[in-house]
Amino acid sequence: MIDKIKSICESRSMECKVFLEAREEGYYAAHVYTKQEFEIPRVTWDTEKIDISIEIQITTQLQEVIRRLLHKYYEDRRKRVREEGREWQWNYKSDEFATNYLGHILHYVEGMIMEIREKQTEAIT
Repeated sequence: MIDKIKSICESRSMECKVFLEAREEGYYAAHVYTKQEFEIPRVTWDTEKIDISIEIQITTQLQEVIRRLLHKYYEDRRKRVREEGREWQWNYKSDEFATNYLGHILHYVEGMIMEIREKQTEAIT
């Protein structure tokens, strides 16, 4: 997907930057940033051309399902003050342990799916 977006940007001489994000909390995503010039109407009904930054976040269908299931938990966690001296990685009974490692496991499974697909493609050619 990233290569396709980059190719489209290059064919239109548009800037394109890619950042792969991986967080300790099990969040993985690709972010593609580009800029596009748009003609925007003014209050006076004439227009002005401005560059607008565009962010495209690429995730998988599995990541989207997990995100929807855990959305309420993530919102609640953002509001809480983190307890000092209590690392979620060692507290297997905590909500953080289950949800964060679910993100890591999902990333691993998706990587294995990609590897199997590539091996099947190589076997065919």
